[in-house]
Amino acid sequence: MKLLSRISRSYLIISLVVFIFSGLIFYRLLSHIFQKQIDDTLKVEQLLVEQTINYSDSVPDFRLVFGHMIDVTILNTPLKKHGVIHDTLMYDSDLGEFASFRHLFAENSSIRNKGYTINIYKPLIETENLIAEILIAVALVFISLMITLAIANYFIARRVWIPFYRILAKLGHYQIDKAQPLQLSKTRIHEFNLLNDALEKMSAKISQDYQNLKEFNENASHELQTPLSIIKSKLELLIQKENLDENQYRLISNIYEATNRISRLNQGLLLISKIDNNQFLQTEDIDLQKIINTIIDHFSDLIEHREIRLSTKFISPVMLKMNHSLAETFFSNLISNAMKHNINQGFIEIAVDQNIFKITNSGQILKTNPAQLFERFRKSDSNQDSVGLGLSIVQRIANLYKFEISYLHREGVHEMNVNFGRQTLQN
Repeated sequence: MKLLSRISRSYLIISLVVFIFSGLIFYRLLSHIFQKQIDDTLKVEQLLVEQTINYSDSVPDFRLVFGHMIDVTILNTPLKKHGVIHDTLMYDSDLGEFASFRHLFAENSSIRNKGYTINIYKPLIETENLIAEILIAVALVFISLMITLAIANYFIARRVWIPFYRILAKLGHYQIDKAQPLQLSKTRIHEFNLLNDALEKMSAKISQDYQNLKEFNENASHELQTPLSIIKSKLELLIQKENLDENQYRLISNIYEATNRISRLNQGLLLISKIDNNQFLQTEDIDLQKIINTIIDHFSDLIEHREIRLSTKFISPVMLKMNHSLAETFFSNLISNAMKHNINQGFIEIAVDQNIFKITNSGQILKTNPAQLFERFRKSDSNQDSVGLGLSIVQRIANLYKFEISYLHREGVHEMNVNFGRQTLQN
């Protein structure tokens, strides 16, 4: 839910709750006012009736005088003064149904020392209808006011939040590799200006740190590769000497293999860093069949040496929009992984069909958790020479191009599936 909609909804809910409680209070207050007015009217009528009883020899029909039912009873014995007013429900012959009445009951003695009782019944239907009409009018006014305020609040808030959405748009198009901090325009709202200043400072710092890290990775890789190349070349010269005994040859070979491993590790970490930093922005149309056949040619000697049965099935031609170097690395690592973890006289099956690339190979039973295969430096026990970055690089490239990778293992058969989604361009 958008922030503006959330604020408007909260505003309407709070207003509705306030209106309900205020309406209840207003109804009670209005009812009290009308009730007091009716009670005052009843008391005035009671006073007029008592004056008539005291100063007239006969009691007229007060219903004709006041327009509602008044019952007066004259007694021969005196009564103590007493009176009460309350609501009651009784049958109304005019309406033909039961209705609410305000009932005044009073008893007293006249100046002639004769007791009398007075019952005055005033119908409340008109008062109730009037209260209902007032409440409906107030509710309509409130609803109209709320709708007007909600619409006004929406457009005002929308206009006020325009600078915020501009900031979001700038952040959405911000590219850290451009080495340019955010440039946000000033607004009339103090809080947004504070946010702009904070974001500009933060982006400048991030851009600077990114460039420093990028330069460090490139320099470190270059500076490491140079001495490693020298060490490898010197070791190759030592290995070629004829006067080496078996122990010396074994030590030099171990050093040479360790140097190669460090070199591959350095190159792999640098590649992961470049992928994470979006340094492979150039893309082109990659013919998947062509690039896979090229990679297979590179592994042909190893495939023949280990007597691995390789089969490929290209059901439909597929073009991918990728960086060429990353495409080679991606599929080369998958095929290389199937080779390294295979068994002699095993098999590799590669199938390509529209959005799916599937590679299946024989191998040892997996002893590690499949979910950990794509982590850095995670490798199986069967191949200790691996630096543990191959599948991690594959995962990074897949994340970059929104590929989905799934892995299945059943009794020594390993299957890797890559779903290209919408990346494929059919010929």
